Amino acid sequence: MNSRRFVQVVLGGTVAALVLAGGATIVLDPFFHYHKALDGVEYPLVDGMERYLNDGIIKTYDYDAAIVGTSMMQNFKASQFDRLFGTKSIKVTYTGETYYVIDQEVRKVLSANPDTKCIFRCLDYNKIFQAGEVRNYDDYPEYLYDDDIFNDVNYVLNKEIFLDSTLPVIKYNIDGKKTTSMDAYSYWEWEHPVGKEHVLEAYERPETKAGEQKAFTEEDAKTVTDNVTENVIRTVEENPDTMFYFYTPPYSVAFWDEAERNGDLVRYFEAEKLQAELLLPYDNVKLYTFTDHYDITENLDNYMDPTHYGSKISDQIIDWIYEGKGLLTEENYREKIQEMEDFYLSFDYDSIFGDAEEE
Repeated sequence: MNSRRFVQVVLGGTVAALVLAGGATIVLDPFFHYHKALDGVEYPLVDGMERYLNDGIIKTYDYDAAIVGTSMMQNFKASQFDRLFGTKSIKVTYTGETYYVIDQEVRKVLSANPDTKCIFRCLDYNKIFQAGEVRNYDDYPEYLYDDDIFNDVNYVLNKEIFLDSTLPVIKYNIDGKKTTSMDAYSYWEWEHPVGKEHVLEAYERPETKAGEQKAFTEEDAKTVTDNVTENVIRTVEENPDTMFYFYTPPYSVAFWDEAERNGDLVRYFEAEKLQAELLLPYDNVKLYTFTDHYDITENLDNYMDPTHYGSKISDQIIDWIYEGKGLLTEENYREKIQEMEDFYLSFDYDSIFGDAEEE
């Protein structure tokens, strides 16, 4: 075989392989970019791939409610929410992301499905001061999010996607497995068990303690107002027929110990008061807080690290929201949040973390 013929064979083989691989990705479409799941084909919704899967789930799944938020919500069971609220929900979460990114996700849901009955979303304490169009991660596959067919080459002819996502769909079906449920999708407790030992291992207590708590300044108030207005309220106002269930998650006393030692504890609770003041006037908003469940927050066996509670607590939160427990109103929010601020300011953290500090 002469060199010219060899080049032709290699090029032809390469093109054929690309067409075969690309065609398989288009047909099976592991991220639901072009179409919904094929009838008779089961799909693995792999943990850690939410930034690739969520957009397709939003565009192609059949639903009338959405669980949208950070990893605080990843252990929630969509089936439990649906049973209680009479919905058919999807769970599309982003680990560690900001108010802005989560709001963009909510907007995608409401754009793809304007008849969405309700949105269930957490409002994280540790994200409340991140205002503006801020992202905590940069590795988003933007080519999956837009309508530009030309940059789809990054999806269709992507070797890693073919090997790590397209071929596994085939193997998944050969193995006789079923499409990952919304309960199991993004669920992390299987790999990250809860327990006091895990919290103490993850928590690095600040060596020094602030002399006094920092004041909640006018600049802080402006930051929180801008963040909540632009990344929560705008969407609430534009969708008056959708009910928004918001809650602040019950972080453990390890989080509040760090906040107290750094002088930020008062700032967080004053920010929560302002957030409530901004949200409560809306008829299509129900706002909850569970940080005053001290039996939970003091028990580190409920947590994987200072902030992430296990599935048992996630189940309770859904029940409490359905039952109306933890509901903030214009009449009770200030007193309720002030009681939490006072509790965590006076809590004896050394009784739990003193020994860990000495070690």
